[in-house]
Amino acid sequence: MFVVSVVLCLALFWAPLREILAFAGKSEFSYIPLIPVITAFLLAVRWRDIFADSRPSPVLGGLLAITGMLLPRVARMTPVLAPAYGPSLLALALVTTCWGLFFLAYGTKAARKALLPICLLIFMVPPPQVATDQVIAWLQHGSAALAYSLFRIIGVPAIRDGMTISLPSLNIEVAPECSGIRSSVSLLILCLAIANLYLRSAHNKALLVSLVIPLSILKNAIRIVTLSTLAIYVDPVFIYGPLHHRGGILFFLIAFAMLAPVVILMQHFERKS
Repeated sequence: MFVVSVVLCLALFWAPLREILAFAGKSEFSYIPLIPVITAFLLAVRWRDIFADSRPSPVLGGLLAITGMLLPRVARMTPVLAPAYGPSLLALALVTTCWGLFFLAYGTKAARKALLPICLLIFMVPPPQVATDQVIAWLQHGSAALAYSLFRIIGVPAIRDGMTISLPSLNIEVAPECSGIRSSVSLLILCLAIANLYLRSAHNKALLVSLVIPLSILKNAIRIVTLSTLAIYVDPVFIYGPLHHRGGILFFLIAFAMLAPVVILMQHFERKS
């Protein structure tokens, strides 16, 4: 019943879904299509435990599903909100409907056990641009400040003026594109998935997720320092080359590698306790 209802839901939301995917492809929210895949994977890994005592909850599920189905109408009836909140309302409608269908088929006990996987669907809802700009500015300032400190630590002469760092024979500006907002959200989603799969303690899960922001800033700073140092002392082309434009995955993997020993240490203490 759940699978059939989800397929019908996707058919009903086909036009809004195409609009959401088109918006994701042209923005910093390109991770949106991966969210349902991650949710489905986390549900499949723990399906025996999640669905062991599932009972339909028609009232709550029906209310959520109906609310989700009505949200696109709200979006169409308020054209003033469309430029800023159109994709967000459409994505929220789809997510709310899927939540309702889950409650309708499996009930509150299963939803409680699957809380994190189904809550991950909220990442399909792009936040308003105002909020995104605030986060980008915060990551941008943090990355510039930490990069300047790292330059001083490794002995590279540097002078910082806001987002601009002056180096020997090179001036760099930490632009909004250098904030790493996309990889930071991806790292947050990955941390939530790891916490759900490998950690039991709520305190450890919260601690792991809280590391995302400082780790994202550190990752950005390492990328800035690495590219700038290579450009100064090896070849200026590094500042414009493929490592700059397509090397984000490398520094993302470095940040992920920093998380691995933390998770292992948390698991060790959980076993001892």
